[in-house]
Amino acid sequence: MKIYLTPTPVLWALWLSCTSLAQDAATIANRLPNPSFEEATRGDVRGWITRAWQGESNGCWSVVAPGRTGDRCVSIRSTKGTDAAWTARVTVQPASLYRLSGWIKTRKVQGAVGALLNLQNLQRVRTGRVTGTADWTYVSTVFHTGEATEVEVNCLFGGWGQATGQAWYDDVALELLPDSDQTAPWAALTIRPDAPARPYSRMIFGGFIEHFDSQIYGGLFEPGSPLADEQGFRKDVIAAMKELRLAIVRWPGGCFASGYHWQDGVRNPRRPVADPVWGVVDPNTFGTDEFVAWCRRVGCEPYLCTNAGNGTPEEMQAWVEYCNGVEGDYARLRRAPQHPEPHRVRFWSIGNENWGGHEIGARTPQEWGPLVRRSAELMRAADPGLTLLAAATPDRGWTLPLLETAGPLLDYVAIHEYWLPCWGENLTPDYLTCIMHSEGPERTITRVVELLAEARCRGRIKIAFDEWNLRGWHHPGFPRKAVSDPDDPAVREFIRAREKNAIASQYTMADALFSASFLNACLRHAEDVGMANIAPIVNTRGPLFVHPTGIVKRTTFHTLALYASQLEARVAKLEVEASYLSHHHEVIAVADAIATVDQDGRTYALALVNRHPTKALTCTLRLGEVPLEGMYAATVLAGDSADAYNDIEHPHRVVPVPTQLTLKQGVVQLPPHSLTILKVAEPGDNRRATSHKTGE
Repeated sequence: MKIYLTPTPVLWALWLSCTSLAQDAATIANRLPNPSFEEATRGDVRGWITRAWQGESNGCWSVVAPGRTGDRCVSIRSTKGTDAAWTARVTVQPASLYRLSGWIKTRKVQGAVGALLNLQNLQRVRTGRVTGTADWTYVSTVFHTGEATEVEVNCLFGGWGQATGQAWYDDVALELLPDSDQTAPWAALTIRPDAPARPYSRMIFGGFIEHFDSQIYGGLFEPGSPLADEQGFRKDVIAAMKELRLAIVRWPGGCFASGYHWQDGVRNPRRPVADPVWGVVDPNTFGTDEFVAWCRRVGCEPYLCTNAGNGTPEEMQAWVEYCNGVEGDYARLRRAPQHPEPHRVRFWSIGNENWGGHEIGARTPQEWGPLVRRSAELMRAADPGLTLLAAATPDRGWTLPLLETAGPLLDYVAIHEYWLPCWGENLTPDYLTCIMHSEGPERTITRVVELLAEARCRGRIKIAFDEWNLRGWHHPGFPRKAVSDPDDPAVREFIRAREKNAIASQYTMADALFSASFLNACLRHAEDVGMANIAPIVNTRGPLFVHPTGIVKRTTFHTLALYASQLEARVAKLEVEASYLSHHHEVIAVADAIATVDQDGRTYALALVNRHPTKALTCTLRLGEVPLEGMYAATVLAGDSADAYNDIEHPHRVVPVPTQLTLKQGVVQLPPHSLTILKVAEPGDNRRATSHKTGE
């Protein structure tokens, strides 16, 4: 259905006489035809067509008056649901940078993605979405055309699903940008002190540990080592974890969990068991009791991942009773050796990556929801106070059926993502290739938020990134679903290949800055992201490398420690504009930032990331409309090059450096490939602003 609302003759004449000159100037750089939709007749909008992918008969396309700036704008509405767009085809230069932007207004838009701009033939390119009821909102994104010579620009309503409500679109632009290599990097940041600040969950400073390679045995647990305590826990590892201020740690996996039976790790004497997943024999000397004791030593919450592979809901229920019960056979089993008091484990995950064919007990979406629901019912029967998570993905075909079936019993959806898939080949790309993944976490969060909103669970169910890292673990030939022959030469070679995870030179400033951007994304979405667990915390790809005579804090370790110790308690509103960085047809903003503020709303801690490998970033900072002026305490993590890393021989090549930064008329230079934590106080609090806050 199409409706075209034409203006009165007086308005039409006024538009013809007053807008043509202004539009001529404004559209010189704009590749879109009729970008403000002013040239419309009853049968056409010059340069634009209507289209629908789902629910065409439910959609209403219209040209309405007034627009945001002119007499007209276009609109799409639906009461039953549609996936539709206004679309324009535009010729573009290949191998070039463009900005796609526009203004969107909405009324009661819900379902699917919402209202946004995207490119039909370059699906990765899309702006932020606008949902609910919102006044005119600016959206934009920058992209690289690659080999494309033409793009299809959508003023999209719905998107990968059907939406209801109404959206208006106006002043859309597609602009060619200068080559990022030819411009000096810049950023402009404005803190809005009058906007509400939001609390965030400290569980985003979480970790993960699995029975894989030397993460546990020879990592955090090494009985007999001169560096271990009487329980076998490495004391240097515990001290490092306290420096990270870990809030929560997930165990025992990972893929290992889908073949792990918890009773093997609690009964005495312990019996070694061949692990079907990773091809080794686990001695089971580190089990539930040891894990909980280790967490208590570190000062973090234990988080247990149950076996939804070759285990059962009843086995999960029994584990809850063992940990938290005061009565029953399994509670008595815990009390029998030396644990009279319940472990009081609050956080539990149902399954691990059961959406994947690599996993023992992989399920279909139709199987997964009922299994999660049954497991949750039994686990809550053993302890109604549990916080429950379940394996999910950003894919609506998996997660929507899960939420429909088991959503009322869940507190989180558990999302895993590694942006460099190194499983079979140990990829070691250069700094720029790595850093181009920095905006991936934001996109993943956005997709999952869209699913929660579509399922009407947003606000009640949160996101847990309970496995995340830039680099995927290297484990060619694995995981498996049956016990491997230990004498098989291929198996032995595959296991030896895991040693490539320990190559120190892989963990550069790219890893540190990617991790900063990951945490920035979680903080920006504090209302939806409640937990994040870097995978793992020790060895493999972890921030801490543990060897027989000591530890090495990788670059990522320092990022995590700075965020956990130097940020304030609430996320403040921060507006960020920045130039762009491009590499191999990918493009990201050259700067990323987050602002946090204390409970009094007076002291700010800003995390500022300059992603450029070789150029300093000219950064302008404002508190409200006032440019910052003077000297401020800061901590800078940069290293001597973008490829700098720490190893046993050079453990302090990359370390945080406390300093003072001087801002003149709001301008400061941030070093290349750097993370800067800057402390700022409102005027009148200069003493607090210049006192350096170290980790607690």
